Order: sequence, then structure tokens, then C-alpha cells
Amino acid sequence: MPKVFVSGCFDVLHSGHIAFLEEAASYGDVYVSIGSDATVMALKNRKTMYSEEERRYMLEAIRFVKRCTLDRIPGKFWILLRFWMR
Repeated sequence: MPKVFVSGCFDVLHSGHIAFLEEAASYGDVYVSIGSDATVMALKNRKTMYSEEERRYMLEAIRFVKRCTLDRIPGKFWILLRFWMR
């Protein structure tokens, strides 16, 4: 099955995120990369409501998500490069 890669903050998980992940799953196995608390602070200039561990736990509990990883490097290029080079 194809791999579908998505990334984001997913700080306040809501129905729009779930619908997005469900749609992504229609294309293949969904792999999610979430930004670390420090990355969110650097990119959005605010603290997260939920810790990176809590956000990862919530995403991994969603049946549409095959795996969730924590990324400490801001910028999608580096996230994609690291993911696909494994």
C-alpha cells in the first residue's frame, strides 16, 4: 500500500483533523509527523495546549494513522527527507 505523509501541529485536535486523516487514509497508509513543542513555539510564537507526548498519543489512537513521529526540525523539506531516507 502507498505511504501518505502528513505533518502538522495538531495541537487542538478537532473534527477537521479527523476528516483530513480519514481522507488521507483513502490514498494509503497514513504517517504523521508532529512538530515538537519547541518547533511550534519557534514557528507560531506560542506554547502548545497539549504536550508533544499527548499530541502523539492522541494521533496514534486514531485508526486512520499508521504511525506518528515527533519531529524536532522545523521545515517540511527536512521532515520529508528524514522520513523517506529511512
